[in-house]
Amino acid sequence: MAKETFIGKTLGGPWLSWTLLVIAYATYGRFLHDGEATLLRWLFSGGFAIAISGVMTILWVPTRRIILLGFKSDIGYAIMVLTLASLAVLAVVQIRVFSYFLVLTAVSLLARVDTLINNLPPILAFLLLTCLAFVGLGASWIPQLVIEGSSHLAG
Repeated sequence: MAKETFIGKTLGGPWLSWTLLVIAYATYGRFLHDGEATLLRWLFSGGFAIAISGVMTILWVPTRRIILLGFKSDIGYAIMVLTLASLAVLAVVQIRVFSYFLVLTAVSLLARVDTLINNLPPILAFLLLTCLAFVGLGASWIPQLVIEGSSHLAG
């Protein structure tokens, strides 16, 4: 077995992808604060975090089976084409929101690969990805609370 170098230990750990996941969700949370952050949008964002974590971990086998079966029939092709067309329309109409969801999905995939490399069971990987996503969404509240707290102190 090859001896792991210092660079491999410091740059290749799962902490990097997990940190990126937290930062991505925190950035998305700041985007929600900049717009009209209604309770429904926050609930949708929390549901998206749970759904993407679930699809990548616990529900991976059924999801893969559905996607593969979709390419074996004409109805499946039609559904895939309609789904891709809908995503293309969403990308054109709401480019900023679409790009955030694309980044969140990519970073979640990166973190999932690290959980696979570290041989974490799917339920533990699901809990880890979900918790990190909620830590990121929670961290996005820190600047908001600091701004509100400083305005109360000043006034």
